[in-house]
This record gives sequence, structure tokens and C-alpha cells, in this order.
Amino acid sequence: MEDIRDIKGLVPLPHGWWWLWVLLAAAAAVAFWMYWRRRARPEAAVVEPPLTPYERAIQALQQLLDRRLIEREEVNAFYTQLSDIVRRYLEDRFHLRAPEQTTEEFLYEVSRDNVLMQEHKDLLSRFLQESDLVKFARFQPEQTDMRRAFEAARKFVADTRPEIQQEAALATEL
Repeated sequence: MEDIRDIKGLVPLPHGWWWLWVLLAAAAAVAFWMYWRRRARPEAAVVEPPLTPYERAIQALQQLLDRRLIEREEVNAFYTQLSDIVRRYLEDRFHLRAPEQTTEEFLYEVSRDNVLMQEHKDLLSRFLQESDLVKFARFQPEQTDMRRAFEAARKFVADTRPEIQQEAALATEL
């Protein structure tokens, strides 16, 4: 009755099994790399919400002002960039295809819908027509005219931001 046997020594692996050791070493290296990578990962970055059309337009207007095109009397560049800012704002804010249309096409489209109040339609019409005179008819306005155009664009953007329009709609309902 011999149920307990003595311990035997290690069993040698055959010479053709060396690849098993390499495979085990590679698996351990991959496991260690994954563990280290997971620990070394930085905290999740805080993603800021994208800018609203209003914020983008105000930022672009400030950058335009910072370029000092008015003081340097670079009329054509100033009016081109200013009208691009307003047109892009109109496209982003009201989903109007302003950058792709001529001023006449755009003003016709705006006159047919009620997206903008009449005051804003008039302001926009005067502003875009003045910009076209500068860009296409070589009209050379004074610095005071350029500042007035800039203020008109800033006022239009400020007056048509969503919060202001909601307040105006509530005031007319009361």
C-alpha cells in the first residue's frame, strides 16, 4: 500500500520547445506594457463646448479691429473681411447661405422670410451695399465711415444673438 510517492526532479523540455518560452516572455512584455500604459494615461481632458455663432463673430470682429486696418486705411481689406464675418455669422446663426450669394440674391431671400426684424434687414442692407461699393466700385470711404460700418456690424451681431431675440419676443407678447 504505497499511496505516497517521493518527489521527482524537474522534467526537461525537449529542445524543440524553445519557442514556448519566447511566446511566454512576449505575452508578459505585452501585459506589462498594457498595464503601464493604462497607469500612465493622463486624466481625461476637459473639452470646452464649441463657440456659438455669436461668440465666433464677436471674436472675429475683435481680431479684425486688432489688425488696425482702419488706422492704416486698408479700405478694401477691411470691408472684405468685415462683410465675410457678417455673412458667416448669418449662415451659422440663421442658416442662410449668405457667403454663397450676391448681395441682391441674399437681400431678396431675407426680405421674403421673417427670420430678421425689419430694423435688422435695413441695417444689413445698408451695410452690405456699402461693402459692395468699396469692393466692386472702388469707393474710398473715410476712417469715420469705416468705424461706422464696423459698429453697424457689431450692433447687428449683438442685436441678433439668441438671448436678445428671445427677450424681444417675450416683450412683444406681453
